[in-house]
Amino acid sequence: MDKKKLTKIIGITAGAAGVAFGGLNVIAKVKKNNSVYENVPEEKNPLEGHKVIFVKDDSDMENADGVCGHLESVGLSDYKPGIYEKYFKRAIDVVLSFGGLVVLSPVYLGISLAIIIDDPGPVLFTQKRMGQNKKYFKLHKFRSMKMCTPHDVPTHMLDNPEQYITRVGKFLRAHSLDELPQIWDIFIGNMSVIGPRPGLWNQDILTAERDKYNANDVKPGLTGWAQINGRDELEIPVKAKLDGEYVEKLGLLMDIKCFLGSIGVFAHDDSVVEGGTGEIAKNEMKKDSENLKKKILVICQYYKPEPFRISDICEEMVRRGHEVHVVTGYPNYPEGVLYEGYGKGKHIDEVINGVQVHRCFTIPREQGAIKRFLNYYSYVASSVKYVLSDKCKPTDGTKFDVVFCNQLSPVMMGEAAIAYKKKHKVPTVMYCLDLWPESLVAGGIKRTSPIYRAFYFISKHIYRNMDRILITSRLFSNYLNEQFGIDEKKIKYLPQYAEGIFEELPVKENTGTFDFMFAGNIGEIQGVDTIIKAARILENEPVCFHIVGGGTDALRLQDMSRDLKNVIFYGRRDVTEMPEFYKMADAMLVTLKADEILSLTLPGKVQSYMAVGKPIIGAINGETKTIIEDAKCGYCGKAEDAEELAENIRKFMANTSRKEMGYNARKYYEEHFEERKFMDTLEREIRL
Repeated sequence: MDKKKLTKIIGITAGAAGVAFGGLNVIAKVKKNNSVYENVPEEKNPLEGHKVIFVKDDSDMENADGVCGHLESVGLSDYKPGIYEKYFKRAIDVVLSFGGLVVLSPVYLGISLAIIIDDPGPVLFTQKRMGQNKKYFKLHKFRSMKMCTPHDVPTHMLDNPEQYITRVGKFLRAHSLDELPQIWDIFIGNMSVIGPRPGLWNQDILTAERDKYNANDVKPGLTGWAQINGRDELEIPVKAKLDGEYVEKLGLLMDIKCFLGSIGVFAHDDSVVEGGTGEIAKNEMKKDSENLKKKILVICQYYKPEPFRISDICEEMVRRGHEVHVVTGYPNYPEGVLYEGYGKGKHIDEVINGVQVHRCFTIPREQGAIKRFLNYYSYVASSVKYVLSDKCKPTDGTKFDVVFCNQLSPVMMGEAAIAYKKKHKVPTVMYCLDLWPESLVAGGIKRTSPIYRAFYFISKHIYRNMDRILITSRLFSNYLNEQFGIDEKKIKYLPQYAEGIFEELPVKENTGTFDFMFAGNIGEIQGVDTIIKAARILENEPVCFHIVGGGTDALRLQDMSRDLKNVIFYGRRDVTEMPEFYKMADAMLVTLKADEILSLTLPGKVQSYMAVGKPIIGAINGETKTIIEDAKCGYCGKAEDAEELAENIRKFMANTSRKEMGYNARKYYEEHFEERKFMDTLEREIRL
């Protein structure tokens, strides 16, 4: 071909492309407003441009994620796009989408004919989707499902979704060919080639999860980082986090990586699962769980009716298919009163919600060093005797697979675990919420005393005989290593989950008075007197302090605050009552004595406070202070410093971002203290 002919062909081609581009551009401008509901105000999103959180509410209709609730604004979005995103990315989108529309036009025609032949009806369908800054837009797809399929319902919410997918549709979905019409959505500016996949307008949980990572502030994409890292088998929180990673690293290199990665993913259908987000992971977990059921012997000081997490943990293990037996003592509930129905000196077996509970006789818990020691001794003597008896067997008459020691206070009960381990050669796992013998020091016993030294050697013996030690504070690791020579490989960080609270509560309405609440055990080590002293400092300011709980120090503190009108005591309450109390609070309080060892611990109430989305004001050192600061969910001063606590309360009252603190608390809880994650990790750890 000579040069003139080549030049002529190039000229004609360029002219045709220019005309086509101009024509499509005119059509795009005409269609743009209609595609974002500009002419239908009632269809527009009232939360456009806002940061949102999801609020569970049973009075609302079920959304597309299968949960009753709604989105609430927590302020306007402050996201600012960079130069690449604002200019270069859009230019790339226009060039690629125009080229795709032209080059793929024969493919569009072939697919259209196949759809009509397989299931007569429209070739395309539109859905209201969540766009950039939560602006609703009409997303276009090739129809892959039958005409009788419910509209605006995600595939994973359909009952037996396979029945609705056409034969052609199955192929299109497997290779993402049903998404090709979205090239038009890219061309007119509602989408980008690369970005988070656009969710349905009523997928509220997905929207709220993505907001945690600014993933709603960028244009949704035809493919994205989450798409090449799992697609349909990803759970919503995981998918949202991957979308957040994309936004954080947004740039030309990240887009190229996503584009090239998509080619491999779309070439096969391994990660497309009809029937549910996370379905592959769930199926694999189910199969794994069925093959790895365990017979678990749990040794603990407290069990129902006393309100401790171990009861819920054991019941969840039963729900997961494990056989669980608990060796414990008599409950004392309320404190100092022998629980009705348990006879002195008798061993009692009972079944509580599927858990086999074996209660060994224990001397009632009372005040005083001698009586407390007798209580401790009765635990270890009774529990060791029982686990070595022929009665301590699972229902099949064999032996337990693992012994799990929970929060051994007194630590001597660990001897029962070691006794069973030596007799039956099974592994032992200990869960440490606090440290022994240091807990004795916090209770007033000196390290030079014979009691401390005795417990030190007992603790050392028990810790060293554990195959795995799970710790609730990262700071425990150094202590166990330095004091007892525990290999760090045997130690794993597993913080507690929020006890019985899983719902994020709405922000309390402004009543003119700020309500601050402490909830939990009220003993000497909790340092609640710091709150009373702060209440006295703030006596003439619009604040009220609510103290929910009971304990050895409760009566003294009530006497100490008898003349204060801004302090209210409610006594010990059941965990089921706590949501109603939390609703009363603008912020929650956490305090502790100023003790070096105590500062290593993380009180369980912190997780509960975060779970309900409440800001936290602390007077506490160490691990808790670090977490409050990391989460950006409140203020924390030094332990036992009432003046600093009062000043932090004033700072909180003056801060206009209090709502955001609650949002940050909930976010941190979901990432670190959520019950399902805790149980999944614990279940893996007991499979030694």
